[in-house]
Amino acid sequence: MLTASSRSPSKRRRRRRKTRARTKTLTTMPTTQKSKPLVRVTQIEAFRRYFYQSEHDNYEIPEQSVIDSITGAFQGNEMTRIGTAFHALVQTGCQPCSLAPAGSRSFTYYGKEKQEPVPEGRTFLVDGHEVTLDLAQIKVALDYRYRHINAFHEVRRFFDFGPAVVTGCADMIDCLPIRDIKTKFSPPQDDSYVNSCQWRYYLQIFGADVFFFDLFCFEGYKLEKHGYDVRGLPLTPHTPPICLYRYADMERDNRILLEEFLEWADKRSLTSYLLNQAIK
Repeated sequence: MLTASSRSPSKRRRRRRKTRARTKTLTTMPTTQKSKPLVRVTQIEAFRRYFYQSEHDNYEIPEQSVIDSITGAFQGNEMTRIGTAFHALVQTGCQPCSLAPAGSRSFTYYGKEKQEPVPEGRTFLVDGHEVTLDLAQIKVALDYRYRHINAFHEVRRFFDFGPAVVTGCADMIDCLPIRDIKTKFSPPQDDSYVNSCQWRYYLQIFGADVFFFDLFCFEGYKLEKHGYDVRGLPLTPHTPPICLYRYADMERDNRILLEEFLEWADKRSLTSYLLNQAIK
């Protein structure tokens, strides 16, 4: 098992000095990428959550989840596709949809068949799956969009760290802060976002100083009961948004974590996937 201290500090310092002079932000895919690994920030975050997991995670985050994020084996699930539908409404304000009339939902509760009413909504097609939101949930997405009406959406940047190119796509850039939108299906823990590397890499990649996680919680969601139809669930913004700032050693921390990720990927024979990774 690779450990966080597997490389000596002196080697780390020498490698970081060589890397620092070559780092730069790019708006398009660099021509040198063919000879360098291309790494998504989401892949580094998946590695961080696995590699540095603690009792808070019950040590239940498998290494396979990192591998799947690199090989493309993970193609999404109910929760990610509901989040995609919400993101699309925030981004565009209008998405192709069909009417979902008010009715009832059938589900099993302690072995007994139950029913509950569901309000009218709209059904969106995401990756071939029908995702249904009610009108109140759609209003939450549109209200958020119009609070940031002048923002830029889905902005991708590339950052050349030297040994690898790292890429991230900001959900929203509203003036100076970067904002990332996440839909949640259980009560969020602020520590999970404070400890994340996503905001650290995004601040470096985009040359920004302030990052917000904007969380929206589907309260009471149960996969077996709701699946892709979340009508009737309160969709509540998590307040206040989680606000994070650039700090003195942030870029050093990013370099160290990237080096650890690349070493782990090499030991797991995954570097070829990163060399051939395509970004849509």
